[in-house]
Amino acid sequence: MRLRDTTVVFLCAFLGMMVLFLPLPVLSGPYEDIQEGQVHWTCSMPLLSLAPPDVDLDEVRNAVDDAIAEMRATGQDYVPPESQHPLCGGLARTQVVLALLAFAGAFWRGRRWWRSTADIRAEKRFKRLHESVENPDSRPRLFR
Repeated sequence: MRLRDTTVVFLCAFLGMMVLFLPLPVLSGPYEDIQEGQVHWTCSMPLLSLAPPDVDLDEVRNAVDDAIAEMRATGQDYVPPESQHPLCGGLARTQVVLALLAFAGAFWRGRRWWRSTADIRAEKRFKRLHESVENPDSRPRLFR
């Protein structure tokens, strides 16, 4: 399958924007004695969270214990506490690097397309120039 250069440029730029602005939702598994489903892990937008504050896992474990105790005392459903995942900073930096690579690929393919079609654009300009010289009535009134 052969894609046109403009299609590849669009796909690379779109992928770069998506990676740069959307956090990856891969942080749902267990993490250091906190079982899966006990905490609702979040991450903010990668572009804004390159150096997030450290997460105190002891506070998260205490919040989980409090939520479990409240669930047992009230008999209601378990409501997991929400916390930022400790690995969000590394993931955000990885996503920014991937976005930069995607933008570099888009720039490279865009430049390649621009240089490969330069002769076609020059021929069009040359043709318009000669049409206006051969037939002066076809020029706009502003330039007569």
